[in-house]
Amino acid sequence: MHRGMVEYPGGKAVNTGIVGLGNMGIAIANLIASNGYKVTGWEHDGGVVDEINRRHLNSRFLPGVALSTNLKATKELGEVFEEAEAVFIAVPSAFIKDVLAAVKDEVGEETILVNLAKGLDRHTGLTSFQTVASLFPRNRTVMLSGPSIANEFSRRMPTVVVLAGRERADLTAVARMLDNGYFRTRFSDDATGVELGGILKNIYAIGLGMFDGKGIRSVNFRSAYLTIALEEMANIGARMGARRETFFYLSGLGDLIATSLSEHSHNRRMGELLAGGFDLREIRRRMGILPEGYAAMLSILYMAEKLHVSAPLMKNLWDVINGRYEVERFISLFIQDFIEEARDGGADMQEEG
Repeated sequence: MHRGMVEYPGGKAVNTGIVGLGNMGIAIANLIASNGYKVTGWEHDGGVVDEINRRHLNSRFLPGVALSTNLKATKELGEVFEEAEAVFIAVPSAFIKDVLAAVKDEVGEETILVNLAKGLDRHTGLTSFQTVASLFPRNRTVMLSGPSIANEFSRRMPTVVVLAGRERADLTAVARMLDNGYFRTRFSDDATGVELGGILKNIYAIGLGMFDGKGIRSVNFRSAYLTIALEEMANIGARMGARRETFFYLSGLGDLIATSLSEHSHNRRMGELLAGGFDLREIRRRMGILPEGYAAMLSILYMAEKLHVSAPLMKNLWDVINGRYEVERFISLFIQDFIEEARDGGADMQEEG
């Protein structure tokens, strides 16, 4: 049931913007609109824009979900920022700079920018959150991450996420837009850790997809893999400036479990396709765009090398993706060698000879 329109004192509707109406963007936009806010969303695909405005559907990115009439779509990016209290950034990380550069001098400094993207710029080394902050240095920024499968919470399945930022007032303002009976938020001041949890879990979800693609459904094995993946995430994150404990909460452990196990996860799907013997070109054709986990992996490995932190599990996922290992060999190495080696100090699992 939708709430009445949320208004400022005096009767003016509270405006919220969304940049990117893909799977996560449209789900968040509809959530906020259903909570009674006036939402304007930008999308480059004219067909998607037209369907949202005419039929209140987005069958390409969120099929089967009726959209709130409080949501309007546009191809004019500037409209999203007009009188908006907050704007949510939901384009893939690779496109953030190109999309937002056109309006970086036009955004009011009172607008809160909420980043949903999870990736690194391979040229600058900046995370998506850092890229947004660098483009809009006058604006306050908030990071949103956590176990939030869009196809689930868009159907009112219970979800809890983390909002991270420096100002409690900003977190509270954003939480009011999102919170309802099935979607709740928690606060953190470790934006680096919250974002890195979202970036890193995508990488390891690819690995679990490989195992599922080969029919390895053992709960024991999955538990071992996810435990070691989480340890590696925390090690990398701590070296990159995050607090280790952040990775053992919703935006780390919670998001890792959700993305690795969900049938809706694009990252897990890539792993399943790798297990099926498909190369990157064919996976890209089938998926439309390679998932964020793949896009971030090489940049994270580069940073791990420079920061002297071992990431053997991620390194070997990269080797599988690029044809050095067959999936079967990777699984065999993990089962036979990696758990014991990790216990003895995280030595890289490599074939001898």
